[in-house]
Amino acid sequence: MKIAHRSDSSHNDIEKKIFAHGAEEAVTDGDQAAGLWFSHTPEFSGRRVGAIGACKLDPSDAASAFLSQCADHLYSAHGCQHVIGPMNGNTWLKHRLILESSGRAPFQMEPIEPEHYHDIFLKAGFEILSKYSSSTIDLAQKQRAFAKMENKLIEKGVKFRPINPENYEQDLEAIHALSLISFSNNFLYTPLPLEMFMQNYLKAKDHIDSDMVILAEWQGALAGFVFCMPDKAAKMHGLPKAVIVKSLAVDPGAPLAGLGSILVAKAHAIAKEKGYREAIHALQHENNSSLRISQRFDAEVFRRYALMVKSFS
Repeated sequence: MKIAHRSDSSHNDIEKKIFAHGAEEAVTDGDQAAGLWFSHTPEFSGRRVGAIGACKLDPSDAASAFLSQCADHLYSAHGCQHVIGPMNGNTWLKHRLILESSGRAPFQMEPIEPEHYHDIFLKAGFEILSKYSSSTIDLAQKQRAFAKMENKLIEKGVKFRPINPENYEQDLEAIHALSLISFSNNFLYTPLPLEMFMQNYLKAKDHIDSDMVILAEWQGALAGFVFCMPDKAAKMHGLPKAVIVKSLAVDPGAPLAGLGSILVAKAHAIAKEKGYREAIHALQHENNSSLRISQRFDAEVFRRYALMVKSFS
């Protein structure tokens, strides 16, 4: 097993690809390869976490042995008592493997790993740490109405508007600030620096429909938002025109019950008017409140995922 460090004077092509994902070490052994992270990783059970990601693993016992060695190295060399994977350092980046699938083609930016990875991780001594799912909502069907709830919020002073393309960066800064508050209790949460957040979402500016990024403002501040993007992969795969509900957040301290459901309902309604036939509620943690909102819209799960963990001492 060869271990390359980011600071090494030269890297081969495989190592370069792994380091491009931000890994701190690149490990290779024959046809197997993986990136390792051990700094700035999420906290879990108050103990140090290492992450294994950017994997290239074939469906063999050799791959399981390699993965186990990677975990052992993170523990022995870096003191990581929990090793989580596949995860490129933290949950803002590519993570999860597939547990179950309907066979539906991937949607845009879906983190798809080969289906044999689950067995490889199990054989390497990992177990399921957390589960996630993606589902579809048929927009052709009659959608639930939340008119009374919305009217109550409007009476409280809540105002809904699309993101402003002319003031895009300022709106993104408000979205980032609310995300830090809303997502702080999420599983394996790590705060994303504003600079990195802005880089990611500025790239998305030309790919979004501003009408489907809806902001809810209350008392002069952002109280909630839903961020949707067209699924450009749907047409390529011969699937119905779909929109991805990528992120949903509300201020947990604001007395605005039902705001999340209303934001999603408004996004669905706008998408339907624009000719979208499906909404994809993407990559939801099994205990996330957004999953409960999806269930109110009769969501049908088409893919389930998991993060895996191997713990030491």
